[in-house]
Amino acid sequence: MIAADDATTARLAAPLLHLASRVLDALPPSEATAAVAAVRAFTADASPARYLSAARALRVAERRHKLGLLGRAVGNRRTEQGLETLTRSAAFGPALVNALRALPPDARNGRRLAIISDLLTAHRLIEARAAGALRELRQSLGPVPLPRVDRRRRRRSGA
Repeated sequence: MIAADDATTARLAAPLLHLASRVLDALPPSEATAAVAAVRAFTADASPARYLSAARALRVAERRHKLGLLGRAVGNRRTEQGLETLTRSAAFGPALVNALRALPPDARNGRRLAIISDLLTAHRLIEARAAGALRELRQSLGPVPLPRVDRRRRRRSGA
């Protein structure tokens, strides 16, 4: 690898230092290992290739961290929305809702609660549409006479 001259190293070091200080301040140490290794490789032997590698590693680490934060925020919101729907539902008692609230607030449980909530919502919508269709059918047919009990018996005995 061809070593960069001092002017190039100085030009590359300043923006990398700025990027590294911004990113590494926000990251927990467990998520920053690859980025720190890339920055150390640049400081050990500065070159444009190592600069690019370190900058990419820092940006990837920053992006993963931000996506993780966003995912947790969306997951918490999804869990709360699911629990809110279950609380409003008459099918679930308060004891069951409290037991569901006690589950660990991870992404998997958030998805489960969201699925249960969506299923309950779909059931309510289907039930409302079916009731409306039945009401319209009864209105369009008018009063339907019910068969008398003695006619049913004659048909059964006559057959």
